[in-house]
Amino acid sequence: MTHSARRFWEILPGATSWLILSMPFILSFSWPAGVAYFIILFDTYWLVKAFVMGGHLLSGYFHLKRAVAINWLERCQQTEDLSKWSDTLFRQFHLVKGFERNKLSDEWEQVEKIRALPEEQKDWREVHHVFLYPIYKESYKVIAASVAACKNSNYSKDKVTILLTVEARGGEIALANAQKVSDEFKSSFRDFMVVVHPDEQGVGKTKGANGYFAGKILQKYIDNQGISYDNVMVHYFDSDTMPHREYLACVTYNYVVNLDRTFKSYQPVPLFNNNLWDVPAINRLVALGSSYWQMIESTRPYRLINFSSQAMSLKTLVDIDFFDRYVVSEDSKQFYSAYYHYNGNHKVVPIFTPVSMDAVLGKNIWDTLRAQYIQKRRWAWGIEHFSYLVEKFFAKRGQMTWKERIIHPLRVFEGHIAWSTSSLIIVLGGWIPLLLNPNFRMTVLAFNLPVLARNLLSITWLGIIISAFVSYKLLPPRPKSYNKWKNIEMFAQWILVPISGIFFGSIPALDSETRLMLGKYLGFAVTHKERKSDAAGILVEGSKNS
Repeated sequence: MTHSARRFWEILPGATSWLILSMPFILSFSWPAGVAYFIILFDTYWLVKAFVMGGHLLSGYFHLKRAVAINWLERCQQTEDLSKWSDTLFRQFHLVKGFERNKLSDEWEQVEKIRALPEEQKDWREVHHVFLYPIYKESYKVIAASVAACKNSNYSKDKVTILLTVEARGGEIALANAQKVSDEFKSSFRDFMVVVHPDEQGVGKTKGANGYFAGKILQKYIDNQGISYDNVMVHYFDSDTMPHREYLACVTYNYVVNLDRTFKSYQPVPLFNNNLWDVPAINRLVALGSSYWQMIESTRPYRLINFSSQAMSLKTLVDIDFFDRYVVSEDSKQFYSAYYHYNGNHKVVPIFTPVSMDAVLGKNIWDTLRAQYIQKRRWAWGIEHFSYLVEKFFAKRGQMTWKERIIHPLRVFEGHIAWSTSSLIIVLGGWIPLLLNPNFRMTVLAFNLPVLARNLLSITWLGIIISAFVSYKLLPPRPKSYNKWKNIEMFAQWILVPISGIFFGSIPALDSETRLMLGKYLGFAVTHKERKSDAAGILVEGSKNS
């Protein structure tokens, strides 16, 4: 793709968002009724969408609750005799109804497919796991908590290796913290490595550059160990990521029973709840919203792509040359690289045994709000992939179907435009024709517009009630430093949803699109996170905050 063509596709998303946002202002002078009807239709669309998303969120919660209650190590052991395990699943799903029956039926069909192909079968005991943690300036406390969660996994640690790859830019303290964690935990795992990623010239200062460097070291290590690449699962985690105790066994089981297992990514649901009690209410809403979106997407695996912390086989990573060293959003680019390398034959398997991560928390309230905005702007910078996806649409003609080529650029375009415009239109759109056109204020439509818009949007609070219910169920235990009044804040926080949607939703997304449109490219910004208390980990079975 030529530079001018790339710039056109980089400009298009931001230009589209600004056009959508400006049209109500422009048309309010000449066609205020059209603007009013558009706002009514738009609010109705989001009302329907709120119900749909609420249903997916509840489904995601029930998936999580079911997954963490399963002993996945026992399920791995069952795969040693697939015929017997298939018969067991067949009997079980005929004894239950509803959600559990559907899940067991899907699992039985999956086991039957792999049982019918002996050449595709894999012994779960041959699978090794490597946790790759990029380290910048995280504290010993944060790194140690993540590694301790790996140690507490319901899985044999003689098949687990920890690889901490420390940024040289982090200084001596970062290396000392990583080495201290190694000294404390190295006897608990098959192996424990600490490497330093040098400050390379001509390479982006990104998480992907760190991962690429560590991946090459890991490849040499596995070669020396004589282990097949397709027997190694690499878990590329942020430094604050704490896996659920059933996570490793769940990933292993899903890897073993999946056909074309190396053509897949394995994506756990990230719950940003390590320090959820410590953060301000509005940041808590942002953290919960991010967790909820991933829960929703996990119930729609046809849409799911890599996000933040995920797992891939080493064979897949070697095939796609590990991670992109230049882009900011390396997690989603990792999926796209594999998707196009395999000509569309790459999918994401949702893993409902979740991982727990930190919500944004700075040294004070203003530092926290600033860090939150920067994080959301960095996530929204995923729009940088749009020109790459359009390029692949043309380049892969004849190798992939039209649908396989068009689906991802369309989803990225639509998703980011909605991200940057929806909250602003919902909150402000209904008032624009009334404020700008005095003549329109005297019409019947103008009189009823605010009332109708308010009534439509008030119904969407049902979705917020569902979100509040799920948040209470996922809430980790309340630290002893907080009294019971803190529980009231956990419910009262939901009145801040409109403010959160604008200032930590639409505005940072519009900021990213505008910067890309103007050619002011963002670099990678590490999100600063603090902890006032110990990481709480994951609680899905129910709330324990009394």
